[in-house]
Order: sequence, then C-alpha cells, then structure tokens
Amino acid sequence: MIIFDTNAVNQLSPSSPRADLIRKLRQSKHHRVAVPWMVLEEMAAHQARLYPEKYNAVLNSLAKLREFLPWEPESSLEPLDLERLLDHWRDAYGEIFEVVPTSDAAIRRGFQREAMALPPAKRAKDRSEGGRDAAIWFSVLEFLEQNPNEQVWFVTNNSSDFGDGSVYRYPMNEDVRGLEDRLTLLKDFDQVVSHFTKEVSGADAEAAAAELLKSAAVLDRVAQTAMDLSSLTGFVGLGDGETAEEWYAWLAQPEVELLSVTDVTGHEIESDVWYTANAQWVLYGPAVDEVEAPVGYIACVWSMKVLFSARDDEAPTLLTSAEPSPPDTGDESCMRILQALKKRVAEIVAGAKRRALAVQTPAERLIVEQLAPSLAKLDTASNQLALQVAARQAALIDGPVQRLVRQMAADQLKLIDSPLQRAARQVAEQMKLIDSPTQRLARKMAADQLKLIDSPLQRAARQVAASMPKLDLAVDLHQPSSSEEAVDEGVEQVDSSDAPEAHGAGPEDAAAGEDQVGE
Repeated sequence: MIIFDTNAVNQLSPSSPRADLIRKLRQSKHHRVAVPWMVLEEMAAHQARLYPEKYNAVLNSLAKLREFLPWEPESSLEPLDLERLLDHWRDAYGEIFEVVPTSDAAIRRGFQREAMALPPAKRAKDRSEGGRDAAIWFSVLEFLEQNPNEQVWFVTNNSSDFGDGSVYRYPMNEDVRGLEDRLTLLKDFDQVVSHFTKEVSGADAEAAAAELLKSAAVLDRVAQTAMDLSSLTGFVGLGDGETAEEWYAWLAQPEVELLSVTDVTGHEIESDVWYTANAQWVLYGPAVDEVEAPVGYIACVWSMKVLFSARDDEAPTLLTSAEPSPPDTGDESCMRILQALKKRVAEIVAGAKRRALAVQTPAERLIVEQLAPSLAKLDTASNQLALQVAARQAALIDGPVQRLVRQMAADQLKLIDSPLQRAARQVAEQMKLIDSPTQRLARKMAADQLKLIDSPLQRAARQVAASMPKLDLAVDLHQPSSSEEAVDEGVEQVDSSDAPEAHGAGPEDAAAGEDQVGE
C-alpha cells in the first residue's frame, strides 16, 4: 500500500501526469494507492479555501454596480455553497485514491499529541500545532495494525515532523514498535516513480500505443462508450453531403477508427506497461435529433485522454473527453479514414438487407431500408426477428386492420414502463392477429429472441412503433439516399454466400467476449 501525505499531493490536478501515474499504479492491481481521510479533507479544503473570498468579492462588485446604475441590474448570483465545492473535490480525489479511514480514536490521539506538543505535533512560538499531522500518522499505524500482511510506503516530505524513516523520535518510536519492518518512508513523488515504475521511452511508447489503440477490441469499446454521448443543446457533425448537421445522440453504435495519438507516456509497473495518451477518433453512424428522430449518418471527431495497458484483460479507461466536433475536410488523413468508414457502413447495411430473406413486397422493402442501418450490428437471428416484425407491420397497411392495430398499440403504450416492455408488447399485439401453425412457430421464435434484445434493437422496435401512424402513405417512409441505392444495387447482384462478410462479423465477433467499457 502506498499512502500519501498531503504535502506530497497538495493541489494535485486530476488531469495532471501525476494523477495519471497514480491511476496507473492503482489500476495495475500490483499496488494499492491511498490517502488517509484527513488528507482527503485537507486536499479538498486547499482547493476550496478561496471560494468564500472570491464569492464576497463578486458580491461587492455587484453592490458597487447597483450604486452606479439608475436601475436594478438583472445580474444575480447563486447562493454561496461551500459544501458543494468541497464535495466536488472529495469526489474528484476519491476517483484517484483509495481512502484509508481516520478513526475517531486517531483524531483524539492526534489532538492529544498537539496539546502536549509531542511529535509528530510540535510547538510553534506560543502555541502548539500539528494535530492533523498526528491524526494522519495514527491513520497509517491503524492501517498497519488492521492489515498484518500489508507493507506500507508512506510518502511525505515533512521530514521535520515525521523523520526520515530510519530513526523515530519519542513517542513515535513507541508508536511504531513492532511495525518498523512493514513501514517505509519515501520523501516525495519522484521517489515513488523511481521506486515503483520504469519509464518507457517516447518513441517506443507512441508506437506501442498506436498499435494497441487500433485493435478491434479497443475500437469496439470506444464505440460502446460513444453510445453514452448525449446533449441537451446538440453536437455539430458532418452530414453525408459534407455539410454541418446538428445531432443529439447516436441511434446505433457508430463505426470508429483511430485518427491520431499524441502525448504518450508509458510506465512499466511490475512487468506490465501502462500508458496515458491523447487520442482522436473518427466516428460515423446514424444519429438522432432532440426528439430521437433520425437525422441520417453523421461523422465527427472525438478527442479523449485515455489510460490503457498492454495487457489483454484490461479495458481502456476514459480519463477526460471533449465534445465531438466536425471532421476537418482539409485533413487528407481524416477524410481517407472517413471514406473507409462510409464504405464499411455501406457494406454492413447491404449485408443486413441481404439477410432479410422474407422481404418480398415493395412496402416491406421500404421498411427494411428504414431499419437496416439500426439492425446491422445485431446477430442474424435478431435481424431476422426484427425484420419479420417490421414486414408484418407493413403487411397491415391496408385500412381497418391497420387502424385497429394502431389503436391497440396506442392503448398499450399508455401502460408500458420500460423500453423492453414496449418492444415485447408491440410484438405481442401483432402476434394476436396471426393464427396458423407457421405463425405460432414465429411467435415462439419472437418470444425467445426478445430475451436477447440489446439496445439497438429496442431502438429499432421503438422506431417501428413511432412510425406506424405514418404507414398510410409510402412517401412518409424513409427513402434511401442515392449513394445507398448505388451500393445496394451493386451488392444485390452478388450471391450472399459469396459476399464478403461485414466488418461486424470479423474483429467485432472476436472481441465480443471482451470486458465492456465502463467509464
């Protein structure tokens, strides 16, 4: 266990290289990295201590403005909330460090030491100080006592109070008796780096990082993480016509490719190499607007700082990220990657269409073209189920029965309370209209498949439900773009057994068992 004193990590920025290295040490699982609760409170206090002063300065400025103006200014200031700011920094540092408790007993003993001015507390002029230092000291000793198998490295540059670790002054020598062999003092952060890590050279680190970040497993994890992107005000991306388009979230998991890797640092920790780097990714996929209506295919560049390892069992950790932005059309490298992604997506969409074996009528084909992009990432069985459901809905576009189905769907929608129930109820209502042995078998298949539906398919089912009132007129349905038709016509001439597999059937299948991105 590596335990830091306040002076070794004071004013630590969560986005700094030091914070990244602490994350590497902790994530490697070779070492635990912690601060005592008392240190956490001191770190948060040091970040927030100027807040009341700055707040009052703004209040005074507003008061002077009111005195100057003949009208009441519209400017207002939220109430002072010091605890909110302290909680922010507690959470920020709690993400970096494990927190070792500072017990009530440790606090009492610490301030008893201060009252007597005994080490690690001391007397300064006419008063005693150092109660918090003493509480930190007793927190470390309590951890050693409660964890008899742990070795502790205590990082502090306060040698005047804690000593250098070779000899302890009275009464600290009695405090540590029996624990000396398990307690080592390091004087600063640089000693931690030299003791626990070996830096990997810049050129080697950059080459290794680029190779790792291009792997299918990492690309898939970035794509999954991108599904959490959403905005109340919207992002700006590049539409297929190379014009700026506003979008709010992805409709389905986008295709991803690495654009660049910069500022790479690597450290070898117990034979494992851990990296931090700034990475840029090109994303391309179907997106939605603020009311979850499709806006077409969008391209964007997403910049992030990542922590990752050369170990296969470790998923990259997203440390910080910027908002997605439109690709630079003047960047040849970026545009080459984007064209490759567009081609890959076109192949996926075409493959989804080829797998729709039951599609026969023009109306059904329109439904397939509407759903294919969203279903392209699902397995064949799920594709088949959703397309069959869509085909049945299209087959009902004929008058009284259609109106009945819409009414039933509307009644049911008032009772549902989750996306999965929405999909399941929609299928169930449609199945009530079917009564042949073959159709009963289809219902059984649908019930089995609904247990496996993931997010994109739920969105597809919701999309079908939302589009039902528009099914009276074929012109209301999504029409494929000319480029999609061109791709489709070129692919339809090839037998499906000879067609190249889509991207999702290659590296993505291999990575399907990988850990999911969490953060």
